[in-house]
Amino acid sequence: MDILGMWKIAEVNVMDENFKQTWKTEEQVAADDSIHPMQKVMAQGVYLFEQDGTFKQLMPKEIVGDDGEPFDDKYVVGHVGKWKEEDGKLMLEGDDGWQEAVPTDNGFEVFGFFRIVKA
Repeated sequence: MDILGMWKIAEVNVMDENFKQTWKTEEQVAADDSIHPMQKVMAQGVYLFEQDGTFKQLMPKEIVGDDGEPFDDKYVVGHVGKWKEEDGKLMLEGDDGWQEAVPTDNGFEVFGFFRIVKA
């Protein structure tokens, strides 16, 4: 499994005004004024999977400012977690324990909220 490296968020699972969940691209999220501002920020994040079994969710500095641990000139660290391979599946440690990152056509669905693709 080639998970190492940077992955961008391709789609976000957002809830509309009728509480229906819908997958939308970053561009659709940015253009939709009914979507909560925090989801707009999250849609612009990236995931960095590292060899040591950690992943970092990185947020653009231009959006969040200097809130968070600096990563580089472009990103701050929003969250650090763990990943592992188990029985051929990619597993991520979340608030509810280990969860499978479900394979999609060109990436993974993580935590039921994001679909990521290799950056």
